[in-house]
Parts: sequence; C-alpha cells; structure tokens
Amino acid sequence: MSLSMLLPGALALAALIALPILAHIARQRPRERVPFGAMLLLRRVVKRLRRRRRVKDPLLLLLRIAFLMLLVFAATGLRFSYDGGAPEFGGTGKVVVLFDRSMSMSMMHGGSTVLSRTRGEARELIDSLPPGTQVGLIAFDDEATALTSGLVTDHAQVRSRIGVIEPSLGGSNLRAALIEARRMLEGEPGEILLFSDEAGPRMVSEASDELRRVIDQGSAVLSKRPEAVPRNVAVTAARYGDGIEGGTVELLVSNFGDQPIEVPCEVRLPDGQVVPIFADLPPEGESLERVTVPRQAEGGVGEAWCDDPDLPADDARYFHLPQVGASRVLVVDGDPGETPIRSEVYFVERALAPWGAGRSGVTPDVVTPLGLLDLDPQTHQVVFLANVGDPRPFAAKLAEFVQKGGSLVISAGSNVSAERYNSALSGLLPAPLRRAEDLAGRGEPGVALLTPDPSLELFEPFARSGRTAFSEVASRRVVLLEPYSEGSQARTLLRYEGGIPALVEREVGKGRVMLWTSTFDYDWSNLPTQAVFMPMIQRIVAYLGGQSSGAGARFEADVGRPVAIELPDLAIDPQVFGPDSQPVPSRIEGTKLIFTPSRPGAYELRVDASPPLAWVAANLDPTESDVRVYETVMEAEARIAPERFLRHVDLSPWLLGGALLLALMIALLALRGRAT
Repeated sequence: MSLSMLLPGALALAALIALPILAHIARQRPRERVPFGAMLLLRRVVKRLRRRRRVKDPLLLLLRIAFLMLLVFAATGLRFSYDGGAPEFGGTGKVVVLFDRSMSMSMMHGGSTVLSRTRGEARELIDSLPPGTQVGLIAFDDEATALTSGLVTDHAQVRSRIGVIEPSLGGSNLRAALIEARRMLEGEPGEILLFSDEAGPRMVSEASDELRRVIDQGSAVLSKRPEAVPRNVAVTAARYGDGIEGGTVELLVSNFGDQPIEVPCEVRLPDGQVVPIFADLPPEGESLERVTVPRQAEGGVGEAWCDDPDLPADDARYFHLPQVGASRVLVVDGDPGETPIRSEVYFVERALAPWGAGRSGVTPDVVTPLGLLDLDPQTHQVVFLANVGDPRPFAAKLAEFVQKGGSLVISAGSNVSAERYNSALSGLLPAPLRRAEDLAGRGEPGVALLTPDPSLELFEPFARSGRTAFSEVASRRVVLLEPYSEGSQARTLLRYEGGIPALVEREVGKGRVMLWTSTFDYDWSNLPTQAVFMPMIQRIVAYLGGQSSGAGARFEADVGRPVAIELPDLAIDPQVFGPDSQPVPSRIEGTKLIFTPSRPGAYELRVDASPPLAWVAANLDPTESDVRVYETVMEAEARIAPERFLRHVDLSPWLLGGALLLALMIALLALRGRAT
C-alpha cells in the first residue's frame, strides 16, 4: 500500500493554513488591562464570553486548518495504491489459452487428476467469453504444441480440443509455451490464460525472460492455478554398487508433501526377483534405502519402485544391473596370429563385446591354452576352444567343468587333430572327428548353410526375422564327423547344403558341448563377415547359460529427450526395442544411433533376434516429480512489472467532499457564535 500525488507542487498551497492562525491571533485581547468607568459593570458578561471562546475557538481553528489542508491535498491529486492481484480479464478481444499437460498435472486430488479438473475450468471460461472473441489454444510439456491453427472465433472447436488433452510424462516448458503464444498473437497485445499447477523449481524461473517480452508486448499472463495440496512420493535416484552378497542397490526416495509418510517399495531385478522394503519419509525430505542383491542375478535393467497413489507416473526408476555370479566367457585362442585381426578369436571377442571390454558386461577373458589352468567355474560359464591344437593337458579339467554345469564350444581349424581330440575329449565330443576336408577350391565361395529350424530353442529368437541371413554363410573347409545317431547323445543344429553337419550339440552331465565344424575366422569360412555372426555367437552364449543377454553396453537416457549412442564397427545396424518389446523409431547419423524414449523403462539395442547389444535405462526428469510451487507466474509478473498489479483510488473527490463538509461545519459554528 502507498500514497502518491500527481501534482506534488500543489503542496505549496499548505502555506494558506497561516491565515486562520493569524486571524485567531488577531482576535486575542491585549495583556495590559486599564479599568475604565462603566465597563467594570460588564465584567460578568466578559467572563461568560471568555468561557465560550475557550470552548469554541480552538475547535474552529482546527476545522479551518483541516479545511485548507483538504483543499491542498485535493489539488495535488492524492492517490491511494494497493496490491490488487491479477490484471482485469477481457478487453483486447484476443485470448490465448496455455494448457499444461506435464507429468505433475497427473497428481490426484479429490478423486480426480488435477488436469481433468483444470479441463473443466478451462471449458467454463471459454463458454464465458463474448461472441467474436478470438481464441487460441496451446498445450505444452517439454514442448509447446498449437492445437488451433491460430486465433479462431469458433469457441466450440477450442472447447472440444481442450476436452481431449491428456497428461504426458514430460516437464513444464512454460518458456516454449509463451514463445508460441507471442507467435500466435503476432506481436499484438492480448490476454494469455495459463492453466497450470505452476509446480517445480524451474518452471517459472526459466520462463522469466520470455515473460518479460510478453509484458513488453502489452500482453498479460493471467494464471488459473487449480487448488490442490502438493503431495507426491517419487524414487529420484537408483544405482547398483558393490557390497555384501551380490552387491547393493541404493535408491533415493523423496517426499514432496508436507506430511511424514511410510511407503512400501520394491527392487525388481531383471530376472524377476523382487526385494521388498519400507521407506519412512519426513515432510518434504528424502530417505536413502539400500537393498542387497542375491549372489546370483541376471544382468540387465532393474526397477526401483515405491507405491504412491498421488502421482503413480513417477513411482519407478530404472537402473543398470550387471550379471551377478558366473557370467564371464573364457575364450582360448589356439592360433594367436601375428596381428590382432589374424588371431583365431579376434572376431569372437568382437562379437561378444562389440563396445569393448570396458563397457560390455560380457567381458570375455581371452587366454592362450595355458590359461585353461585358471578355469574357474565360479567365474566362467562358457569356454570357447578356438583351433586349440592339443586339449589333452586340460581334458580332465574341461570334463569336470562341463559335468558340473559349464558349457564348452569347440571350433575347428588347421591345428585341430582328430586323433588328439578323440582320445582326450571322447566323453565330451558330440561325435568322433574324422578328418578335415575341402568343400570348395581356393577362391570359391564354399558351401552355404541351410536355414535353421526355428522350432529349436537356440534359434527361436530368429523365428520372425534373421533366419535367411544364415544362408549367406559359406565354408570352404570343414571337419567331418564319424556317423552318429540323432538323439540325446548328439543333435545337429545347423547343416550345410548336402547335409554336412555344421553345428552339433551334446548334453554332458549338467552342461553342454557344441562343435562348430569350421572356423570362427577367415581361414575356412566367411562367417565373421556376415551379419548373422554376432547375433549367432551371442545367442549361443545365452543359450548355454552364459550372460550375453543383459550384459551389453549400458547407457542412460531421459524420457522425451533424444539419446545418441556411438555405434561400434558392426556389420549390420542394430534396432531399438522399447519396454514393451516393440520396435522404437530410430535413425543412424554417421556413426551414431539416435532415438527418443517415450516412456521410462528398459530399451534394448539388438541386431535381428540376437541378445541385446546394449541396454538403455530411460527415466523421467526427477525435477518434474517436485509438485511444490516455488514462484507463481503472478509473483513473477509483479516482480517484472509491479505497476500492473497495483490498484489506484483517486482521493481528490473524497477530499473535496470532506472540505465541503468542513466548510459547512465552520459556517454553522460561526453562525452559532454570532447568535450567542
């Protein structure tokens, strides 16, 4: 509240108050008294008059002074200013409605969401507009979208489009909405009606500059904030780290309400294991909870979840979990070669960890044959013997490894001797080896693989797509096998044209053995250059119990924001699959794959039907979970242009009226004085 004057110079008229004071001084009797004849007889009358003047004269003096002061202040144009709230609505004939559909508008209040209640209020306001008023409608979350082509006079159209606005999982980008509103008004003044909860620490502050431009344009933003008690519990952070047992998942649970609350929470691991806990939360505070992971757990993307009926959209947060327990693959290089690319296992290593050992959860251990001495069933689940010349020193260790549940993959090559393998690994081989034989001459493409049977468990992921890629694989030389019967002892999974076995499997004890009758490098086959190579290798590892699925590279992403992933050197581009296992639109720009997660959860990068090459944990922006109001739009406008939020009362008419009333009182007192 404040007082202001339009004409401060008029205060100089206040000097006129000296006139009644002088008049009253001039009427005072002299101090020296001289007795004079008959006047002494009037002493009693004088005393009575003196008593009357003592009562009337001071009041009359004050009234005359007050009369003059009222006239002076009336002449200055004195005004009284006070905070009058939002500017008046109406008058310009142009109205732009901004409708907030961010995640916080999904908060429940009184049995319905804030957004549904706001929709009703917005429709009522549209109905109250005079015919002919031009109206535009903009909905916003992370981005602003115009729902009308511009300012229209068809209020029924605007009303119907308000009715279909649904909440999203995005944030509150008020700045983008104000930019779109200014564009719709085409630089002319108008009223911008904002229907929003105005929640979050950044919503209004980030829009301050644009709000100033709107005000400078001559427009006003009128906020229609719904009445709702801010209340929400959200998991704002979750991560896996080392610890006892299989490690620890830490989750940060935040309470954005003003009351303490206890909520049930769960940590859901990728393999379906669930660990329940309870979180006690102080008012507008947070709690750090820790959950111990079992010794054995599948890798992938886990979920930390807390039950909150007020705003269910942000109850979960997703985190990466590496394989806990035996997950590594031991790759034994029987022919290291002079350069990495000439190494027998170069392509196998790249297929298992295309992003490199530093980012992939498979992390194959590549060793020479002597490395088999360090074979640890607690660490390794699958062993690749790639063109190893003499397995006899390690035969007993390998047999024990497979009997107890490990798996062995054997590939042929120039170092493989049928005699040594048959004598050392007869209890593991699906069938005795006979000899190596050329299927095609040097320079010829070789004999192609037949399309696999999709009913076999190993090739089930290739049932919908990818099976035809197997026919592009051709081998020039293979190891032939002695005749064998199909059954529990041996099962042929892949064949070349003509029926020659390519991939044969055998169950031994609790484990399995697979034999690839050609090589995993260029020597005998074109397999490493084919698109199916990497998915086949990863699928074999996953099928044999190793951790290929859930062990890919790990990336973080925010819902609604593009994520760019630098791709490794792959023969075929991967595809993105969402939390519902459906393909997600993506594009390749240079060496990067770019896509935008539309919902929180686990996203996979896969080639054909292979296990995931990479996992992306997509989460909501935790600031949108904060449903508290930090600064309203009205407060920001009052800070930017305070004069718009002041109401002024002109006191001049009231002062003149008061002066006239005092003049009447003065006249009456004067007449009464004369009468007495």
